[in-house]
Amino acid sequence: MEGSWYYYKYRRFIKWLGLYLALAGPGIIMMAADNDAGGITTYAATGAKFGFNLIWLLVLLGPVAYVVQEMTVRLGAVTKRGHAEAIFDAFGSFWGWFSLIDLGILDFLTMVTEFIGMTAALQIFGVPPILTIIGVSILMISIFVHGRYWTWEKIVLLFCVST
Repeated sequence: MEGSWYYYKYRRFIKWLGLYLALAGPGIIMMAADNDAGGITTYAATGAKFGFNLIWLLVLLGPVAYVVQEMTVRLGAVTKRGHAEAIFDAFGSFWGWFSLIDLGILDFLTMVTEFIGMTAALQIFGVPPILTIIGVSILMISIFVHGRYWTWEKIVLLFCVST
């Protein structure tokens, strides 16, 4: 059978899937981005200590995490304002600067754990840490300079589906 036959047979599903991915994309990306090197280490340590005794908590917190992250991403996409700008407007300069400095420190520390995780993972394959740091830095700079959000959203969604 031809590909067009499948398209016409499943076109409603294809349209529904496209709409679903357009609506759920930012939340899925945020949840996938939250599984970083520091998070995986925490999950492993917690699992080693408590076993499956806390697995019920994931059932409760999974939807909550998705909804909160989805709302945050959509709020930024709709208002075209960043997190700090929204806080400055709503709560004043003290809380705006507090949030901005706090997020800057946390982002820096998260980036440090990301680099630690990447160097540890690539050391398994014999890649020296300095090459990992240089390679990842070049990749991040090229994404920042040349990337468009929609392109990287599609790539990250492809990674989410493939894992």
